[in-house]
Amino acid sequence: MKNLNLFILLLITMTACKPIDNLNSLMTPSGASIGVTESSIPAISTETEKPRSINTSTQSIIPFLTPTETFAPTITQVIIVPFLEGIVNEQASCRYGAGAAYLFEWGLYPGDEVRILNRNSDGSWVYIKPITYNNECWVRVDLLDFKGNVNNLEEYYSPPPYVFTYLYKPVKYVKVNRIGTKVTINWDPVKMTEDDDRGYLIEAWVCQGGKYIFFASNYFPYTNTTANINDEPGCTEKSHARFYTVEKHGYMPFIEIPWPPY
Repeated sequence: MKNLNLFILLLITMTACKPIDNLNSLMTPSGASIGVTESSIPAISTETEKPRSINTSTQSIIPFLTPTETFAPTITQVIIVPFLEGIVNEQASCRYGAGAAYLFEWGLYPGDEVRILNRNSDGSWVYIKPITYNNECWVRVDLLDFKGNVNNLEEYYSPPPYVFTYLYKPVKYVKVNRIGTKVTINWDPVKMTEDDDRGYLIEAWVCQGGKYIFFASNYFPYTNTTANINDEPGCTEKSHARFYTVEKHGYMPFIEIPWPPY
């Protein structure tokens, strides 16, 4: 009996030391499987995870202007030149002012050489010194051939030359009325001989189309005593005008027209 107990104890000891090959057969009922695989168990990395960096070059919360971005208008520099050289391309009248409303001063002929000194506001008339004349006068720019740009010349205004005469008395005052943008000017006539009569001249600085412009208008013969001028709002400069009585020898001293506000 003692030997039998010793044998059973030895058998239990040997069984306990033997490895168990089929773990599933011990942990589950017969024929069942728990389906444990390597891919279903997440691997634990032993490497220390580095903080992720944020690419700030592609992330922008507040927009900013680069040196190439600008909303300011481009300013074109105009280089002022003292004069240009030109040649008359057809017979032309050189006048006392920048416009056909002014009196004739000197005759120009094809081939005449001129020095172009100045221009009016839009460059349509230029102030010249002809080599055939001792004084300066105004001529239409398209009647000259020249190299260069008249916009590079300095803008200029020359007042008409006065003539003091005892033959006629100039207009002393005018009546002015405004209705909207229309300004009407009336005056009493100055009776002149047919030979002397050159009517009247009005020089006006007014606002038209949002631009402050200058123009001159002639009212002929002397019996023409009404002028209508369009003057619009929208300019910061103050509109004004001058009135001249004109005879063939020149201009009598002007009077300032009392310009009505808009």
